[in-house]
Amino acid sequence: MKKPIEPVYLLLGAKVRSLREALGWTQDDLAKRIGHTKANLSFFETGQQRIALHDVEKIALAFGTTPKHLMKGIWT
Repeated sequence: MKKPIEPVYLLLGAKVRSLREALGWTQDDLAKRIGHTKANLSFFETGQQRIALHDVEKIALAFGTTPKHLMKGIWT
């Protein structure tokens, strides 16, 4: 049986996708900026793959922000 997706990864993935789309970037654009494949980024965005802390930092930097700002609203 497949393990359920943990809510934190769903929320973070949705936020990454929303920010990426707001910037007009494709998954491939962001994936290249953070050193991952488009497939990995797709799994991140759908919460199917856990995002390592160092990747949260890479994503935040790609968006020109901080990990703290990227995670804002994920945990209360």
